[in-house]
Amino acid sequence: MSINIQHIIKQGEGATVEFKQSFNKKAIETLVAFANAKGGTVLVGVNNDGHCVGVDVHEETIQRWLNEIKQKTFPQLMPDAEVFELDDKQVVVLAQNEYPLKPVAFSGRYYKRVLNSN
Repeated sequence: MSINIQHIIKQGEGATVEFKQSFNKKAIETLVAFANAKGGTVLVGVNNDGHCVGVDVHEETIQRWLNEIKQKTFPQLMPDAEVFELDDKQVVVLAQNEYPLKPVAFSGRYYKRVLNSN
């Protein structure tokens, strides 16, 4: 995955981009919404204003997040994940393609991306 993270942040949130300060259930909901629409990218460590706040990424962090996504989605999602350094802070990019088998559920609920909301 080769992306210009600063360009994405400058463009702001939209139909295929969502900022999250931290990894939580809302991040998974958004990945499901992207999977049920045209795909998209969640930037973890960026606040709603587009400021890099960073997240602590340790050796097992990404694998733990991916396992949680896989366990809580059906059919199971496995987004691409990459860690970037920005302003001496770590930002995790979770990229989810449109899923071929729809709908995808998170904890038994279905989400779809419409403009910049789920």
